[in-house]
Amino acid sequence: MYDALLSLDAWNESSRRYITEEPAFYTPKADEWRSKPENSKQGSGDIISWELGEKHTQALLSYIELGMTKYDQALKDGICAEQARLFLPAYGMYVRWYWTASFQSVAHFLAQRLEHDAQKEIQDYAKAVLELIKSIYPVSLEELVYKENGIV
Repeated sequence: MYDALLSLDAWNESSRRYITEEPAFYTPKADEWRSKPENSKQGSGDIISWELGEKHTQALLSYIELGMTKYDQALKDGICAEQARLFLPAYGMYVRWYWTASFQSVAHFLAQRLEHDAQKEIQDYAKAVLELIKSIYPVSLEELVYKENGIV
């Protein structure tokens, strides 16, 4: 998802390097795990069986718990936060972002990430960004995102 945000002009993220905050993680529920797609290197396929999804949800929860335990222990042992955070499972960790971007950059991001073949999680993120700016820039959105990219 990081690469998806590179089109924006400037951003800052809460990295836990200088401040300590309680980590939060994205954990798919049993009915949210998707198969890999057929005939494609990226994206995803259909939802997998509930049983298999539950197995992976539980495995992920165990992995997160282990990482949190090791992270907390490292901090208690006096390890600096920038190294203690290495124990946290990074790919599923929520991060706070602060963006400074031109409308054109945001429109470009939305046009790419609202596409049907974009990863579901980044599509959800793009939809949330769209909701935030829809009432502020209705005319510009109509021209730069909807009409130019066929998103109606």
